[in-house]
Amino acid sequence: MKVLFIGDASNARYTLAQGLRKLGHEALVIGTGGGWRHMHVDICIERGPGKWGAIVYLLRWLLLLPKLRGYDIVDFNGLFMMEFKPNLKRFFYDYIRKRNRYTVTTVLGISHYYVKGCIEAKLFRSSDFNIGSRQRTNDFAIRMADMWLNQPDVARLSRHMAETSHLLIGTGYEYWASLHHYFPEKTCFVPLAMDMPDTPVDIQESEGPVRFFIGIQKERNEEKGTDILWPALQKLKNNYPDKVIINKAENVPYEEYCRLMDNSDVLIDQLYTCYAMNALKAMSKGIVAATVAVPEVYELLGEKELFPMIDLPCDEEGIYRQLEQLALHPERLAQAKRDSVAFVQKHHHYLKVAEEYVAQTHPGPPVKGGGLGD
Repeated sequence: MKVLFIGDASNARYTLAQGLRKLGHEALVIGTGGGWRHMHVDICIERGPGKWGAIVYLLRWLLLLPKLRGYDIVDFNGLFMMEFKPNLKRFFYDYIRKRNRYTVTTVLGISHYYVKGCIEAKLFRSSDFNIGSRQRTNDFAIRMADMWLNQPDVARLSRHMAETSHLLIGTGYEYWASLHHYFPEKTCFVPLAMDMPDTPVDIQESEGPVRFFIGIQKERNEEKGTDILWPALQKLKNNYPDKVIINKAENVPYEEYCRLMDNSDVLIDQLYTCYAMNALKAMSKGIVAATVAVPEVYELLGEKELFPMIDLPCDEEGIYRQLEQLALHPERLAQAKRDSVAFVQKHHHYLKVAEEYVAQTHPGPPVKGGGLGD
């Protein structure tokens, strides 16, 4: 089977592609490489600054088009597949999907239907757009709601891709649930894929101090909840200077981020949406992830025994209390670390996920409609 991935995020598609290759399939990943984060892709097409950068970017895609045909599956990373305005994205999307056998749209991040699910359908207790019944009014939430719901070109392209794709994949609980709400007949869940360390993780008992690791992207502080997580972590350090060590990575490439994470006990991940690639990378190394892991996540996976993640609330005091228990009871971490490795091995191992992807993406006849849409 030949699979073409258009767009990636945090190495999610690239890791899945590695699994598919191990199973004997062909896979190609085209993307930007994440800019300064230096993510892995097979073909990197980055958009440079200014008008000349836009022209070169367009020309590179046009020159590549003749090679993007004849695949069994073409999988688009939602509207993040390319850095064009919606109408031009639609041209490329239609051109590519019509020249390949089976079309998949995968949601790896924020999308039109996720925002609709949060704001209009009120599917989640907390999200990027609400905390309980209270709607979030920070700059990020307002900008994203306006872009994804109020800009007609964005809404039309989102609806067009959902309706013309054979299959919609959600890789996280919220993204799956929002797609499933509007398109139940063509939505499926495929977990994120993670490659495991080559050698077994050596987990030792510890009496402290507890080593916390946090990654910060300044331009995404509100989006990831770092504006709340970081003060809570600093307060913990101030109150327990002998029990807490903080390691911070700020705006570093992904490989360096993963290296700096090594030898930590706890990753402070993100708020508002459930765990993703950073948490999985940490857990695969035997590091406990403090993130969002609501009960529905484990239910979706069918997990009844392993609950290794620290489920963080969305308020600074609640976060502090959760982290305080870790600092005061480091003896509890060893088992949580073992469970973290076992959890990733069981549900997110890249070969297992590749097998699930193949099982779900069985090419069939074209699908029209199939959901509530808008």
